[in-house]
Amino acid sequence: MAEAKEAYISILEKKLAELTGIEVDQIKKNQFANAADEAVAIREMASYVEGIVVQQAGVAQAGTVSPQIAQMFAHINAELGEERGAHALPPLKYDFNALEPHISGMIMEIHHTKHHQGYINNLIAATKKLVEAEAANDVSAMNALLPAIKFNGGGHLNHTIFWTNMAPDAGGELQGAVAQAIDESFGSFQSFKDKFSAASVGVKGSGWGWLGYCPNENKLEIATCQNQDPLQITHELVPLLGLDVWEHAYYLQYKNLRADYVKAFFNVINWENVNERYENARKNAGH
Repeated sequence: MAEAKEAYISILEKKLAELTGIEVDQIKKNQFANAADEAVAIREMASYVEGIVVQQAGVAQAGTVSPQIAQMFAHINAELGEERGAHALPPLKYDFNALEPHISGMIMEIHHTKHHQGYINNLIAATKKLVEAEAANDVSAMNALLPAIKFNGGGHLNHTIFWTNMAPDAGGELQGAVAQAIDESFGSFQSFKDKFSAASVGVKGSGWGWLGYCPNENKLEIATCQNQDPLQITHELVPLLGLDVWEHAYYLQYKNLRADYVKAFFNVINWENVNERYENARKNAGH
């Protein structure tokens, strides 16, 4: 693992030199270590998928397939319109540097083209192995693939939402139906901001802070998820606004000051997108 992390740090150093002209020996390597952690996790999950052996038909044991496998692909389809296994990196609707000074262009480029693409590559590999397991009716292998499908599928889904939740020259005063819903659910926008920020800053290790919609109670809720666990499966909430608090998302710019990153995030929130998600969620729930 140490060698893999060092190799990835080397790639980041080279990219930084290309983008900024800063020489590698002027940069402390620990600024890249946390960005490398996710890349290592992605590679480890790829190895996990490769290590799953599908038994031949007639040898494999029957059983019950976890419903979360189908749920994961259904949520991806609902967000991206992608069929199972046909996954691709969604293009950003703005330039990498368009969110500066709040989120640096270097972070956005690495985050989008390296990390997000890594989840997609692994999801496609896991799906191919899943098809093989289904053909052999190897339920054990299918369920063994759930962690990989959930981690990489969640990474693909969560990041896709994250990119659309942000926009240049955004933030500002909240408007639309979601503004009223936030007041009703949290008392005021400031109260929501304080609670969302506290929850996101308080995520232990790697994960996400979310504003979600509860279809059953027709109200908004704040929730957190570990790693890349999807909000829909974890809390049965419809995702409206997600904040990636894996350290790779901010460490190069904010170091270990996650609270500063969370504060800056409010300057790039695309409330038009959040409001659209809220109205669609209410409509789909029959409210």
